Amino acid sequence: MKNIVLDSDDISNKIKRLSYEIIEKNIEEKEIFIFGILPNGKYLSEKIKSNFIDNSDIKINIFYVEIDKEKSIVNKINPKIDRRKLNGKVFILVDDVMNSGTTLMYTINKLLEYNPKFIQVAVLIERYYKNFPITPDFKGLELSTSKSEHVEVTLEKSPKVLIK
Repeated sequence: MKNIVLDSDDISNKIKRLSYEIIEKNIEEKEIFIFGILPNGKYLSEKIKSNFIDNSDIKINIFYVEIDKEKSIVNKINPKIDRRKLNGKVFILVDDVMNSGTTLMYTINKLLEYNPKFIQVAVLIERYYKNFPITPDFKGLELSTSKSEHVEVTLEKSPKVLIK
């Protein structure tokens, strides 16, 4: 059985709120770097960037992180990174659902190679089954679910968040 937790309008509102919170926390920055974890982090990152363009003068750069979830490693980051431009900058790591924190932990480990000023985490959905001590700085919705339930996020044609 599937239960819809968020529909398209809800998701849009959550992303706007996340965007405003990121702007407020980083108001002194001239430029930030968003790293969206594929696949859904791409959609979220682009929507956040769009909200930034409408509401802030902060320059946004987006990168996409491809993770091998079987091996828990970062396969690649696109576009290619120029280390000199990233040194001492604010990074926003964006993902759809935070479950155990494993994906975020391995991505943060990789991003530390680029000497960020701060790494902040933004997620659409936070669950509470962490294996690592990671807490998102920005979250759209906190969900209390059982471990056996699965949170499914679809964002392209008809955005929604479901619990199975």
